[in-house]
Amino acid sequence: MEILKIILLVIETILFIYLFLATFYIFIYSVAGLFYRQKQKENVSKIRKFAVLIPGYKEDAVIVHVAKEATLQNYPKDKFDVIVIADTFRKETLDALHKLPIQVVEVVFEVSKKSKALNKCMEIIGNDYDVAFILDADNIMKKDVLTKVNAAFDRGFDAVQGHRTAKNLNAAFAILDALSEEINNHIFRKGHRVLGISSALIGSGMGLDYPLFKKQWLPLTPLVKTKK
Repeated sequence: MEILKIILLVIETILFIYLFLATFYIFIYSVAGLFYRQKQKENVSKIRKFAVLIPGYKEDAVIVHVAKEATLQNYPKDKFDVIVIADTFRKETLDALHKLPIQVVEVVFEVSKKSKALNKCMEIIGNDYDVAFILDADNIMKKDVLTKVNAAFDRGFDAVQGHRTAKNLNAAFAILDALSEEINNHIFRKGHRVLGISSALIGSGMGLDYPLFKKQWLPLTPLVKTKK
């Protein structure tokens, strides 16, 4: 009986330490996030060329609107290309996309994956870009996103995660999703940056050094926000 008590005590102690460290980790970055101040750089040394990559799989309902909005950036028009990677889109959707001032790269895979679509697209569009900006097919960019990302790259970053916010708050699930997004942004991005750690990347709304991204995307090596 005494041995059993000792074993249970050891298990309880290990479990307590694990939960304490996990809670302490979240607590530290939660507090740190309160002191985050975004640094602005008004004058930049270079206007980088962006490839705005929008991979989509059967996203016929939203892709035309998203692509149209992406073209409205207050950034030099010759310095960014909006490229929709169309995987299994309807013909009428493709026709509507081709009428926009964008590039459309059609792909077909037996098993569709975002990584496959991006790799195929980068093979086709070549290397004439400085930054790859990844956008999900249901994400709408504010008009100054590329300007801000370019300024961040001017400060020496190789990867920059944008701040995603929920568009609709008209349902309970949407509100919970928005809360989760903001909590993660506060802890794992703002909190991390205050303490000098790379922020977490979400997978969309992010800009990455194009040569680095193209090199690292195979075999999907994780990228972080770092200074050169």
